[in-house]
Amino acid sequence: MRLRYLVATLAMVATVGFAAFAGRGGDASAAQLLRGWNNISYLGSSAAPASALNGISGQYSAVYKWDPSTQAYQLYAPGVPGFVNTLTQINPGDAIWVNYTQNQGEINTGSVGNTAPTGGSGKLSIAASTFVPMSDLAVYEKSFNQLNPVANDVASQRYYAPLNLPQGATITTMTAAFEGSGDTVKIRLDYTAITNGDTSSAVYKLAEVLSSAGGSPQTATAFNHTVDNGANVYFLVVDLTGGPASKLRGVSVSYTY
Repeated sequence: MRLRYLVATLAMVATVGFAAFAGRGGDASAAQLLRGWNNISYLGSSAAPASALNGISGQYSAVYKWDPSTQAYQLYAPGVPGFVNTLTQINPGDAIWVNYTQNQGEINTGSVGNTAPTGGSGKLSIAASTFVPMSDLAVYEKSFNQLNPVANDVASQRYYAPLNLPQGATITTMTAAFEGSGDTVKIRLDYTAITNGDTSSAVYKLAEVLSSAGGSPQTATAFNHTVDNGANVYFLVVDLTGGPASKLRGVSVSYTY
């Protein structure tokens, strides 16, 4: 496993691409934003999207949040007809996707003090299109929510995606949707110390879904662990060893806080 490259990449993504959290005055959490889609863990008070994202008013074109009850994304887009907007409230702990239209910016995502918010739950969804290959030699096909290797060569078998989870959250389950039979699809939720280089023995498994254990979608219970973004990086690893017949669709991670 090329962990030196993996940890460096995840640390960079956690810093600028997906919601990097930095203390402000000991009680605020700030997300760094880049042009395009940014995954943010919202920690502020429950509010309508326009109010929750008031700090970047006029700087984003759309917000999506996954609704587990309907198994669909809710949308809020400023300026569109009211009937188009299905996202009416953002709650503490929600993972949202914000399409940022400026080159670079920042938003205060809520007050957290020295402890995480308590008494709630959340879910983070990861589309298959966010995964990247572990090897530069991989040959694969990818659409919005499907990933599969073109052949069964070793270089094309492993892919990973970073996770941005709220500080202090407790991971409860991981659900994965896939296509594959036998022992051809393996999806793991892992973490390692942010200081780790290429020591594979210092990578720890929190949850695992195996195609050999049942059909899709499949849910696995996570080992007890409290998220510490100051000490660790979190990521998903998927092994697709069945060639084109092994396909990843999507993954969601549930947590409490």
